[in-house]
Amino acid sequence: MKYFWTVLLSLMIITSCDDGDIIEDTFNFESATIQKCSNSNVLYKINDKESLIFNAPETYFSNEVQTQTYTIGSSNSLMYRKFVSATSASNICETPTLQVVGEWNAIGGTIEIVSTEILSGITVVAYNHNITFKNVTFQASDKQVVYDSYFYGSYRTDVIDLDFDYALPEEVIECPSNNLLFKYNQNNVLLFDIDKAALFQNSVTTPGNPRTALITTTTNKVIYRVYSGGLNENYFCSAITPSTPTLTEEWIADNGVDNVSGIIRVVTETTSTPGEFKHSVYLYKTTFRKGFQYYSPNPDGDYLFGTYYTTL
Repeated sequence: MKYFWTVLLSLMIITSCDDGDIIEDTFNFESATIQKCSNSNVLYKINDKESLIFNAPETYFSNEVQTQTYTIGSSNSLMYRKFVSATSASNICETPTLQVVGEWNAIGGTIEIVSTEILSGITVVAYNHNITFKNVTFQASDKQVVYDSYFYGSYRTDVIDLDFDYALPEEVIECPSNNLLFKYNQNNVLLFDIDKAALFQNSVTTPGNPRTALITTTTNKVIYRVYSGGLNENYFCSAITPSTPTLTEEWIADNGVDNVSGIIRVVTETTSTPGEFKHSVYLYKTTFRKGFQYYSPNPDGDYLFGTYYTTL
C-alpha cells in the first residue's frame, strides 16, 4: 500500500506540471546538429517548430585544448523559441518572419565547454567543442523550467592555415606609383599599403629598437588576398586593375595596439654597397580576419615579410 501511494503521488506531481503550452515535456534537440549563423556568433539547433539559440563570443571556441566555464549573463545568452510552424535559419539569424508563440530565456546557470583536438594522422585539423549547460533556469512570463545538466551538442572549428609561404624571394616587390609593397605566390598575395617614407629611413636602427607603425584599416593597411587564378606583379601596379583573375577571399589585418599586437616592425642596417640600406620588415603578433574567421602567421611574435632596399 505504501508503494501504491508513492507511485500515485509521483504521477500527480508529474501530470500537474503545466509546461506543455510551450515546451512539450522537455527539449527535443538530441538529433539536431548545431549550426552557426553566417553573419554573427549565434549557434542554434532546430527541431521543426522549435529552436534553441546560443549566442556567445567567438573566444569561447578558440582552437586549443581546454575546459572553460562561464556564467550565463550579459556576455552571452541562451534562448528557447517556438514558432507557429516549422522554422528555418532565416528566422533565427535575421528578423523572424514566422510568428513566435513562445519564448523562454535562460536567467541562470553555467556553460561548460570542453575543447579537444581532431587529428588527421598526426596533424591537428580542427577542434571539437562539447557544450553543456548546467543548473540552467529558463524563465517565461508565468513559469520556469530547470535543467541540472543539458548537453547542447558538439561544435567544430577548423584550423585555418593560410598560405603565408613568402620566404623566397627575400626582397619584396614595390609599386613605384603608390605605397604598395607585396609578395605573391601563385594565386595569393600579401599586400602592405604603408607609409614608406616613415618606415624606411636611411638610418640604422639600434638593436632591440626597430622602427614601428601600428596597423590600421585606413593607414598602414595589411591585407591577404586569394584570387581565382595566377598572379603577376603588373596586376597590382597597373593603373586599372585587370578584370581577371578575380578576388575570391580577403583577410584584413586587425588594428594594432601599442606594444601589444598588430605592429609593423622595421630593422634597418647597411649593406656592403656604399649608401645602401636594407630594411627587414616584420609583422608582430598580427591577426587577419575574414568575417568571424581569423588567422595569425605567428601569434607569439614576429613574422618576417621580407626585405626592402633604399639608397642615399
